[in-house]
Amino acid sequence: MSLVAQTSWRVVSALTTACLLATSPALGQPEKTNPLAGDAAAVTAGKNIYRGRCAVCHGLDAKGYRGSDLTTGDWVHGGSDAQIFKTIFSGVPGTEMPGNANMSDEEVWMVMAYLRTLSSPGGPAAERGDPARGDQLFWAKDKGNCGQCHMIGSRGGGRIGPNLSRIGAARSVAALEREIRKPAEVIPVGFETITVVTRDGRRIRGTRKNEDTFTVQVMNANEEILSFFKKDLNEVLPEPEQSLMPAYGPERLSDPELADVVRYLRTLRGK
Repeated sequence: MSLVAQTSWRVVSALTTACLLATSPALGQPEKTNPLAGDAAAVTAGKNIYRGRCAVCHGLDAKGYRGSDLTTGDWVHGGSDAQIFKTIFSGVPGTEMPGNANMSDEEVWMVMAYLRTLSSPGGPAAERGDPARGDQLFWAKDKGNCGQCHMIGSRGGGRIGPNLSRIGAARSVAALEREIRKPAEVIPVGFETITVVTRDGRRIRGTRKNEDTFTVQVMNANEEILSFFKKDLNEVLPEPEQSLMPAYGPERLSDPELADVVRYLRTLRGK
């Protein structure tokens, strides 16, 4: 190894060690804390940034729209300043939480300063419903029959709907209630309803799994993935206001039963 190569290797090794020491609590180093915590100007700025970047998923009041409730103090991926910073900046792989690498450190700290003002002093309120009863209702074929379209861990046979193994960490109570009562209001990416019309007039309805300029892939009701060249189709009809999931109104799932099912789903936090 040349002298230049040896020197470069030492520099890289030293920088790597320094980064580990600076960021690893296991090595006895203090985690970084929010330098803008409690700063009134930072809280105001963080609120504005939050509403522009985060409210579309977490709601203007941060109580969860298509994402989790950020007002409960229940931080699934860690509640320290360093952990929340990482969640916002880097996102959570395998979930709907994207990274925000285009935000500056200061902007992330501002958002965190704002979010810290929203937590209830007494912690999250007790949730209604019986999770054991909700478990039964969820799987019962004469009630929810949700396993027909969804999976939880290795249980259930459905793939035409989203996997719900960690839905309790990703959705608030209000969001789950809305998605059961009015599933067409917010449809997850990758599960949008679409109908393709073939040249011989066949209409195939399902969820859109992928689409580009030349092709479209659809999962039909039998959970078969069908791929089409658009040139071979008469029409590709998106249905943004329709969901393959039926609406569970009070006549199908009473309010107490809904509370039980939602309570069960809220216990599902994945790994």
